[in-house]
Amino acid sequence: MRFAVFHLLLAAFLVWRAVLPLEVRRGVKALLSLLIFAAASFSFWTAVCFGGLLSPELPRSVLIAGNALEAFVVFLALIALLREAVIFITVMLGRMGERAHRAVQKDRRALLGMAAASAALAGSGMYEGIRTPDVRDREIPIPDLPQALEGFTFVQLSDLHASALLTEPFMKATVERVNALNPDLILITGDLADGTVERRWRDAAPLGALKARFGVFGCDGNHEHYGDYEKWRRRWDELGIRMLRNECVVLEGLGESGRGRIALAGVCDPRALQFGREGPDAAKAFGKAPPEREALRILMAHQPKYFPAYREAAPFALQLSGHTHGGQLLGMDEWVARMNGGYVRGLYDGPHGAKLYVHPGTGLWNGFPLRLGVSSEIARIRLVSASPLKVS
Repeated sequence: MRFAVFHLLLAAFLVWRAVLPLEVRRGVKALLSLLIFAAASFSFWTAVCFGGLLSPELPRSVLIAGNALEAFVVFLALIALLREAVIFITVMLGRMGERAHRAVQKDRRALLGMAAASAALAGSGMYEGIRTPDVRDREIPIPDLPQALEGFTFVQLSDLHASALLTEPFMKATVERVNALNPDLILITGDLADGTVERRWRDAAPLGALKARFGVFGCDGNHEHYGDYEKWRRRWDELGIRMLRNECVVLEGLGESGRGRIALAGVCDPRALQFGREGPDAAKAFGKAPPEREALRILMAHQPKYFPAYREAAPFALQLSGHTHGGQLLGMDEWVARMNGGYVRGLYDGPHGAKLYVHPGTGLWNGFPLRLGVSSEIARIRLVSASPLKVS
């Protein structure tokens, strides 16, 4: 609802400052105003009438067109705000500035230029948001990394958000790119699907084709708790994705020598508490894990902002998270970081030498399907030593 109010306020500003001053017929102004308000309210009507904001059930083409038009209005309003700042400066300079102000506000060419720039931003943002993600190589230095795990590589996916927007073809294409890497291990850090099992099963099912020598593991995200939680639990098992909920699995025989060991744990998402389910417990997750000297400890936790608390609760070397989608838009990422404990994307140092990698997302939520300057990714992560190698 807050987004809807924000969009409608932007639409009202746009009509007031860009449409009404135009020297065109009243009918044209009325039509432009109606179209602007209609586009700005797209997400509101999908939430109210077509299945809710979490997972609106509309044809993919309609979702793409509607979200692109809504983004177009938002960008156009923001450009209009920038124009107002320029106009203010010119007016302060005297009469010539005032004449320029009146000319710009009434010139249809100025509005067409603003519209063209907004269309380019909206189109580019939609394309980047819904295209198949590229493979990105990430190297993470781990203090006291056992020699047997030097160079060990695995794939991290996050925030796949199978939905009416990111449908079966998107998932199939992503799975094909992952499997082409022939990974030893695949980790998925939450938010796998949006919507009910009945509506989303076909779109999520391709994830069952993910193949890795040591398995495919995941942890819950906040979106897991908004739908058919128990049904999805059974379905992920059927697809061969083992979801770790405050539990740990020990992986052995890793690395070129076959002597590497990883204690892989996953915590429940804090959103679980809102639905009367078990909340995150890092101490419990690693409760039965071997000591750090015997196995490298890696934690999967969807939301990165609890990283320091998890590390204080239990020792581990690396936390893998998602949730933020990397901020999605340059300029908005700083705000997203503030909402997530200062973490938004990339590698961070934490307490006791622990590392945190925040994945920018393999997919995204269909309620805000834009990316500009922040790409989605399939992360191929390689572990390297940050200190003299420890013989294991």
